[in-house]
Amino acid sequence: MKGTDCRTLQMTSVSSPMGFNTQRLKMRPICDADKQLYRQLYCDPKVMRNISAPLSQQQADKAFATYLEAMTPYQHQASSQTKYMSWTIVETLSQQPIGIQGLTWHTHDKTIAEIGIMLLPKANGKGYPEEAMGALLEYGFQQLKLSRIYAHFASTNLATKRFVKKLGFIFEPLGQHPPLNKKTSQKCYIELPHYLT
Repeated sequence: MKGTDCRTLQMTSVSSPMGFNTQRLKMRPICDADKQLYRQLYCDPKVMRNISAPLSQQQADKAFATYLEAMTPYQHQASSQTKYMSWTIVETLSQQPIGIQGLTWHTHDKTIAEIGIMLLPKANGKGYPEEAMGALLEYGFQQLKLSRIYAHFASTNLATKRFVKKLGFIFEPLGQHPPLNKKTSQKCYIELPHYLT
């Protein structure tokens, strides 16, 4: 991975079923038990301010059920039916879930995916986004055989811009993609050859 800051953020091990760990975090497949976490994230105006309007609890529960139903069972490579793969991020020290992250496939090309992450406010300021997403990048390239991974976020979200830059993403020009929550959106990507340099 490009840059010395990020080399320590790579995953340290792959666990089962289809989970992976870093020094401080454990990523496990999202499940029914994560409904409350999903509510906490998607109903919180602070978490959602750069994504969209926060959901009501009823909306969040409905979205969570739809999400679980549509999510592809975990496997070593995305199939033609794959739409989503998501992991709950657990803080190893406290054993508490602190967020979710995942990959989304928008096209038939299953070697290209979009990455996303959401953390509870209490998890901010600890370098967890870089650590979690850095591990998922490694998992995506090595285990799922992806060739390109995109990130898409509001251009005003400076914290996200900083950490994806540290992870080695290449930024596309502003204004080429639909706005997020009425804000200009920024899209960037990282490819396997660039990731390995």
